Amino acid sequence: MDRGLNLERVNKAYVEKLIFDIRKSIESITGYAVKQYKAMSESERYAVRYHLIVMIEALMALSLHIARRVFNEEPETPSHAFRVLRDRCLVSTEECDELLKLLGLRNLLVHRYWVVDDERIYRDVKKDFKSVFSLIEKIEGLLGDD
Repeated sequence: MDRGLNLERVNKAYVEKLIFDIRKSIESITGYAVKQYKAMSESERYAVRYHLIVMIEALMALSLHIARRVFNEEPETPSHAFRVLRDRCLVSTEECDELLKLLGLRNLLVHRYWVVDDERIYRDVKKDFKSVFSLIEKIEGLLGDD
């Protein structure tokens, strides 16, 4: 891990709230995904989309906050913030790539929602959120979460 960390500037309550939101959204997504895709209602499919957006927005905010407050960097975009975390060894290259894919999914859901393939999203969320959980655990470890 990089030296020169500035943990005093971290808003711990804000970070804890973002992490709570991420975990809660993943819990909701995986709850919906226990059903077969064809058995899901339209409302449930849209709920998965919503919770993906919430989770990814919280990940973006968390990454920006850590890059700025811990590493004294000023990322211009969320993708830049993910790369800062990679460059500062908080996430691996593979984890960064997965986080960047999630960011792309968020952009698709928000800006080009009419081309979204819900069945593909369903298959993807059935896998896991290892990179997300890894980032959360590393941030909690970095901040000395009780």
